[in-house]
Amino acid sequence: MIEIRKLGPDEAEAYYKLRLEGLEKFPEAFASSYEEEVTRTINDVKHNMEKEDRFTAGAYYGNELVGIGTFFQHTKKKLKHKGEIVGVYVSQHVQRNGIGFKLLQYLVDEASSIEGIEQILLTVMSENRSAIRSYEKLGFQSYGVEEHSLKIEGYYYDEILMKLNLSKKDETSS
Repeated sequence: MIEIRKLGPDEAEAYYKLRLEGLEKFPEAFASSYEEEVTRTINDVKHNMEKEDRFTAGAYYGNELVGIGTFFQHTKKKLKHKGEIVGVYVSQHVQRNGIGFKLLQYLVDEASSIEGIEQILLTVMSENRSAIRSYEKLGFQSYGVEEHSLKIEGYYYDEILMKLNLSKKDETSS
């Protein structure tokens, strides 16, 4: 059985372990590097999980945390209508079971309920066709490509910029 819910600071260790797994196995999928993140303490992780401008969701398969993703709302006055989904990862041994899609749906639903949020942004590696299809199923649209977005060991990765407009306003004005 899959349970998806917001994670609390008491789950920081399980979250951190899964995040490091994702960074190590798929470095091209994240702006953060394993080498940078491994230096963080559990207290740093807990502190981030307690911030009011964000929430982290987790997907549990049985008693095991197998998926994570974070949403944060921009804090500057002119940007508060936007937020971003970042750090989405589903453990390899349960991928292709729809867990990632359910986790994304949860993130979008929860973010949509935050007062003032009109637009959800994310970036995805251009070669990650499976993730791109999932985002498109949820209504995300590409609005650009950042070429050479990430550089890992001399190789460049492009990222697709995607957005989901929640506002009922005319989209031609966005």
